[in-house]
Amino acid sequence: MKKLTLLLLILVFSLIYADTYWVEKVSRVDLNPVEAIHSKGQVVYAGVGGMLNIYNIYQRDFPQLMGTIEGHSSRIKAIIVDDQKLYVLWEKEGLEIFDISDPYTPIMLGKFPHIPDETKFTRFTCMDLEGDIVYIGGANFVASASVETPESPQLLGYLGLNGELMKIDFYQNKLFAAAGELGLGLFMVPNPQNFYLYGTQEGIYTTIKAYRDIILYGRLDKPSPEERKLFGPHLFSFPFESPRIVKVRDDVVFAGGMANFATYRLIENQKDPVLVWSIDDFPTVDCVLKDDNIYLANSYEGFSVFDITNVEKPFQIGRVPTSDVPKRGCIVNNKFYVAAGRSGIILIDTEFPENPVIENRFGSDYLHTVWDVAYHDGSIFAIGARKVKSEFDKNIYIEEFDITGNWLAEYPITRLEKLDPIGEIVFSENYCALTMGSEGIYILDPDNFEVLYNINDGSVQFCDIVISQDYLYASDYFGGYQIWRLGDGTPKFVSSIRTSEKGGNGIELVGKYLLAADGPNGLAIIDVSNPETPNLVNSYPTIWGTDLVTEDNILYFSDGQGAMKVFDISNLPEIKLVDELPHSGYWTHIYAENNTIYGIDAFAGIYIYKLTSSLQDYARKSPVVPSETKIIDALPNPFNSATSISFLLSEKTDVNLSIYDMKGQKITTLIDDVVPAGKYTLRWTPDSKNIPSGTYFAVLNTPDVRSEQRLLLVK
Repeated sequence: MKKLTLLLLILVFSLIYADTYWVEKVSRVDLNPVEAIHSKGQVVYAGVGGMLNIYNIYQRDFPQLMGTIEGHSSRIKAIIVDDQKLYVLWEKEGLEIFDISDPYTPIMLGKFPHIPDETKFTRFTCMDLEGDIVYIGGANFVASASVETPESPQLLGYLGLNGELMKIDFYQNKLFAAAGELGLGLFMVPNPQNFYLYGTQEGIYTTIKAYRDIILYGRLDKPSPEERKLFGPHLFSFPFESPRIVKVRDDVVFAGGMANFATYRLIENQKDPVLVWSIDDFPTVDCVLKDDNIYLANSYEGFSVFDITNVEKPFQIGRVPTSDVPKRGCIVNNKFYVAAGRSGIILIDTEFPENPVIENRFGSDYLHTVWDVAYHDGSIFAIGARKVKSEFDKNIYIEEFDITGNWLAEYPITRLEKLDPIGEIVFSENYCALTMGSEGIYILDPDNFEVLYNINDGSVQFCDIVISQDYLYASDYFGGYQIWRLGDGTPKFVSSIRTSEKGGNGIELVGKYLLAADGPNGLAIIDVSNPETPNLVNSYPTIWGTDLVTEDNILYFSDGQGAMKVFDISNLPEIKLVDELPHSGYWTHIYAENNTIYGIDAFAGIYIYKLTSSLQDYARKSPVVPSETKIIDALPNPFNSATSISFLLSEKTDVNLSIYDMKGQKITTLIDDVVPAGKYTLRWTPDSKNIPSGTYFAVLNTPDVRSEQRLLLVK
């Protein structure tokens, strides 16, 4: 009887879970601009898109990522460290306050506002801290809040405005505000509960800093002589392209903008600061001073470390590269090519999905911005825009590269006055097609990229396209889908179907069904067996469908707020939800190869997930504290340019991870600090000139444990 019962239980379990699928996160790649930065001791906190990254800076020439705070669906606008508290301002979620007694494991204490209030707070943009009072600016408001009790910040004062503040600075009971086209504002603050607008100065202002008797600011237009009369002794405008940040220490001014970073001296009895050093083509949007170093948030270039012992001759000693916001991508044999706007194309090796490696960055020398990449006939093709000298020159180009990133050829396509960010490139056997948003679809000869036709309808903003045989299927960003027939000369409009308002995003053709990420309508299944009469036959409502991809009988669907959903589509038009991720971030595009899923998140870079279906691994395990301290692996190994060393810590302890050669001589130290229990992965990038090929050892030392890993460097 017991045997029969056991057999029945096994049978029931098998029937229930035979078709069970789920996805598990394996890694993430930072690809987003760094817009805010601050530090404490050996730790730097950087806002990389919507992620709060935590770096150890013991090795200043290569800061090590130690942890990340995820789960937000907007960008970080400002970071402040004050004693044991960390203040982080997200554009959508608002202010979050963390306890950083342990700097590597921030513990959230409280939020402001406690409950979202879109009537007062629509978007947060800047903040400043004065004692226990935080001043916050945003779209159409400026407010003050008490953080004396960080678990429950209290609103003290609020003032509605007619525009958006870009930067604020509290100084001597005055709040100075750079408010873009609204001008430069001065708020008098007799107490935190009451403040009023004293006056504004016309202009387009981007940043502000009050220091002693001078007001330092950045603006986009030219100063006027009258502006000195409103704000006192004198003002100084930085002659930058789009100034963004100003900091002052010991009469030295550190200032940056979207094109450069510079230092100035304030000299007694001299009206304006004196420029002493500048570096061009170096976007700088935030900075923090730490002893003899300055850490710069370099937007799409990442963040960098400069030695400022001599402020007249700073020099760069370290850098963490990131990128512009990722747009689209393609996968070729475990290589993920990402179109990253102003950063060109990022080539990521994902042979080991747990430790993806950025292998190359290319294309930015040829295209000012890259919209999409595609693989065709052994080459990588990128579509994007160039900066051109003449108003008559073509500015939309296709660039061809080999699979390692070497440039091969270029193909001028057309000239567009409005550079629409919705650009996609797809190939079929007979055609290459480009979507140019409201500028239409370009049909090209794939052999020479000659423009054959242009499908253009000013009322349509084309987003995604699929070519099957002689039919072209296109989604409309404003809602709906169109079908065109190719192959008979000029493309002929066949039909269209509108299934939602503002919902036509990613599409894919599976048999006779067009699967569509249909914006507010979620997932739409459209029968296109007769192209002249497309018919909506099924749908699955979600928050906001953005993209989808199929592999075998599985559909991966990105649902806006990071909530990827997995569907079984083996019985179309019927669909079955088999797994989903919780809401976080904002996935715009999704790709898959060999059960590995790549999600492009507008605020977090690239997420990599694995699809799992084996019965024995069904029980999902929550994170646990490692049972031992040791190095667990190094990938890749052997390696050429860099390797990632992973180790476990069973408890919070002093940690030193260093690299030694065969003679026992120390090459470098990756980290030397007190680190909490957990799993960590640090990267070693040997100096290509001074570190020869050979055998090396990664040595992990704690007060109680020594662990080694042999490394083989092959050049």
